[in-house]
Amino acid sequence: MAQDRFADLRTELTERLRHFWRPDPSGDGSADVAPEASAGFARADRVPEEVAREIVDNYDDDPQHTRNIDEDESEALPLLARVRPRGMFNDDWRARPTPTHPWPVVLIHGTGSTKGDWQELGTELREDGWAVFAPDFGNRATALVEESAEQIGAYIDAVLQVTGAEQVILVGHSQGGILARYWMRLLGGAPKVRHLVCLAVPNHGTTMGGVVNPVIRTQLAENIANSIVHAWFGPSGFQQIHGHPIIEAINEDGDLDEGVSYTCIATRADTVIQPPETCFLEVPEGEDPDRVQNLWIQDIEPRAVVLHRDLPWDWRVRRMVRMALDHLR
Repeated sequence: MAQDRFADLRTELTERLRHFWRPDPSGDGSADVAPEASAGFARADRVPEEVAREIVDNYDDDPQHTRNIDEDESEALPLLARVRPRGMFNDDWRARPTPTHPWPVVLIHGTGSTKGDWQELGTELREDGWAVFAPDFGNRATALVEESAEQIGAYIDAVLQVTGAEQVILVGHSQGGILARYWMRLLGGAPKVRHLVCLAVPNHGTTMGGVVNPVIRTQLAENIANSIVHAWFGPSGFQQIHGHPIIEAINEDGDLDEGVSYTCIATRADTVIQPPETCFLEVPEGEDPDRVQNLWIQDIEPRAVVLHRDLPWDWRVRRMVRMALDHLR
């Protein structure tokens, strides 16, 4: 029955993808990428398998997928709060800043994830000489943004106290960046931050359902979309939609906080954050334009298909983050 309930929405999504991915300009099936920078990544009949899989994982309640979801007898947790972690990353509270790496790095995961998502990036940053920390919080970041941001703020204060540092570097993936900016802007945390790295962060909000949004044309489709967001993402899912008061508040009077520099990395293959340009921050006229670096993964590798959930793991993204931090001297 559940499969039938989403059949119409899946059909419309398929039609949407035929327009989202542009045709192969060669006409012979040899090209995977159209030449224009914004042209998408494949022919309509050759949608990358990993992209299709992400859409299914995010919008399909196939019972066969429940083998990867922990039980919740109370039925109080969103599905993404029950998905089993992808990795493991432990804090080392003995770590201290050094003269060449004077700021602790705090990694903030996204919705439905855990600090395990930082297994590879966190290890590499430690090898580079950084003192790296990562919290878990907010029922896998499915709780209200306000609640998770307060937990993040308390954790950062603990890192500063233990390490003796005055400022931190923050790296946030998806909602993790929203939490960082909420804490910085609304909870007074900005003076404690040297630099913020945003990985596919919906800084100006995303559309309801991401790439599915254009097919939400009827009340039934809207009800289904609302049900999906609530069931999968919890309360925080709605707070990241374009126009929500949370999004408006973190951007009021400009995108940037005084004294903080930024690196924003996005992927053109993002099916969750739409449009992906919403991830980028704007520098006010008259200020140093180098204060913000807005980068596409495809600036590094034009043919790359990197999905939203994979940014913390992707080797190109990890290299971009490490390079950004190396320039903070």
